[in-house]
Parts: sequence; C-alpha cells; structure tokens
Amino acid sequence: MDQALSLWFLLGWIGGDSCNLIGSFLADQLPLQTYTAVYYVLADLVMLTLYFYYKFRTRPSLLSAPINSVLLFLMGTACATRLLSAAGPVAAPREAFRGRALLSVESGSKPFTRQEVIGFVIGSISSVLYLLSRLPQIRTNFLRKSTQGISYSLFALVMLGNTLYGLSVLLKNPEEGQSEGSYLLHHLPWLVGSLGVLLLDTIISIQFLVYRRSTAASELEPLLPS
Repeated sequence: MDQALSLWFLLGWIGGDSCNLIGSFLADQLPLQTYTAVYYVLADLVMLTLYFYYKFRTRPSLLSAPINSVLLFLMGTACATRLLSAAGPVAAPREAFRGRALLSVESGSKPFTRQEVIGFVIGSISSVLYLLSRLPQIRTNFLRKSTQGISYSLFALVMLGNTLYGLSVLLKNPEEGQSEGSYLLHHLPWLVGSLGVLLLDTIISIQFLVYRRSTAASELEPLLPS
C-alpha cells in the first residue's frame, strides 16, 4: 500500500475533505453535504493510518511523528470550526461586494453573509486540493507502470459518488425568492470539487486498463527454453 499509493494523494485528499467539512458548515450547505463530509474525513484518517502503519511497521520508532501530526491537525481543525461557528452568521452589507462580479448580489439573489464568504473561500480551497490530489497518484502510476496494490473499486465508487453528489445539488430547487444563478454560485466550489475531478479519475481508470492489460499480456508470454 505504501508503494502503490502516493502520500501526497492521501494528504491532498484529507486536506480537501477537511476544508470541505469546514466550508460546508460555514457556508450553510445542504445537510447531505455536511454528513458526507464528516464520513469522508473519517475514512481518510483510516486510510492515512493504514498507510503509515504499513510504511513504518518495520520501524516502530518512527510511528510517533505521523501520529502526532495527524492528531495536531485534527485538534487544529476542531478548534477552528468551533471558533468560526461561535462567531455566528453576520450579515454583510451589500456595498461591501459592489463591483465584485463573483459575489455580487442581484435581484432575487441570496446575499452572502460574512460567515458564508469564509465558507465559500474554504470550499474553493477544498476543490483545488481535490483537483491537485489526483496528480501525484497519476504520476506514481505512470512511474511504476502499474496499478497493483490499488483497488479500482475505490476510484469507481468515488466517481459514482461524486456524480450523484453533484447531481443531488444541481437537482435541488433553490430557496424561495432565490434565483438559480445565485443558488449555483453558493454551491459552486462543491460542484467543482465533485464533478471537476471526474476527468482526472477517468485518467486513473484508463491507467488501470492499460497497465493491467500489459501485465496480463506479459504473464501470457511463453517461457524461453533454458
């Protein structure tokens, strides 16, 4: 596992999921988004723990550093979430966003509060981390010319989950008095984070097909006479 999976892929994944959780909470996203974000973070911690376990099981003295790093990260995330939630939603004046096309408020639009702006920014960071996390794994597969040690079910279910996740957000009706454009703008980082990574996951799927086919072909080659 420690050779097949890229550590930067796992770190980018847990970083994206953590920002996704904080951003979903602050930006008042759908309950489904918050619940799935909690599950994603827990699943990432299990994968990261397994990675360090198999990597350092022959060197138990080195286990303390990654474990302490993960615990410190979790404590920081929990403290930041508690502090930001304690502030409560504060309505931001419309003049503060005048002239900014991204967060401008139009008629029939739901205005951004200060807390939602913070959540929007964290959600945008989450989507960038999601996109960047796939690149190290694609590079690792390319250098190894193999996908052995990686479960394709992981990426297949991630692609299916991201597709249904994005569709569930798109198919939900906006709030009363809110335009569709304003609704999409409020959920834009999470749509990019879920639907935008499908192309990169498709590249990984192609790597599974190419490298496993080449491995199967090499195994079928007749043995040379001694």
